[in-house]
Amino acid sequence: MSIDSATTRLMLRHVAVMGAAGGLGQSILEICREENISFTAIVRSRPERITNLPSGSRVAVVPSLSDSDLLTNAFVGADAVISAIGVTSSSNDNSALLSANMKSLVSSMKTGGVDRIVLINTILSAAPGKPSSWPMRFFSLIPGNVGKGARELNAVVDAVGRGELSGVRWTLVRAGVNPYGKDERPVASKEFDKHLNSLSPVSYRAMGRWMLEESVSNEFVCAAPAVSRRKKAACS
Repeated sequence: MSIDSATTRLMLRHVAVMGAAGGLGQSILEICREENISFTAIVRSRPERITNLPSGSRVAVVPSLSDSDLLTNAFVGADAVISAIGVTSSSNDNSALLSANMKSLVSSMKTGGVDRIVLINTILSAAPGKPSSWPMRFFSLIPGNVGKGARELNAVVDAVGRGELSGVRWTLVRAGVNPYGKDERPVASKEFDKHLNSLSPVSYRAMGRWMLEESVSNEFVCAAPAVSRRKKAACS
């Protein structure tokens, strides 16, 4: 799936980006600047990390995802919400965890007048409603941030599977992402297709562009596509 930049500019006027201070979030903001898409950069702290604000853009500090009033204000005026939230050493309580605040998120989106959200997850995750994959069960047992991150990613998938995003148009992106590379064109499928997808990650920039494009094209509404680099053999 790919749409051209002109279509993105035409249809997506303003986007709310959760986790805007992270690597993926910053890449999404960079693409928004290039495509003349205004944005609300949502951060837990240190708003000074977000610089070069285009006209119509702003920074919203939301220390707790359970604060529905702050979330609602951050979502007002957005055509879509992009969640690039990850788990870091600073994510020490439930207020920072997406899985624990789905109801607040959905309520704030509805009150703020936006019903489209695209969320990042890992390509190792099972689809919502399916048992957790063995790699994710393994990583969940590892001490420290690795285990905490895996458990949170699993919890997000489980929450979506329970219907906690009901009432909004969601896309759970199961993807391999890294900070390297340029702007590879990823491949997506509703179910992991071994003939098209590889386990090779794409750059933050490529992933950010794919998420923005999906928020416009709505090809995978209420679905969990696998997004990764296309296998070379599939190009022939």
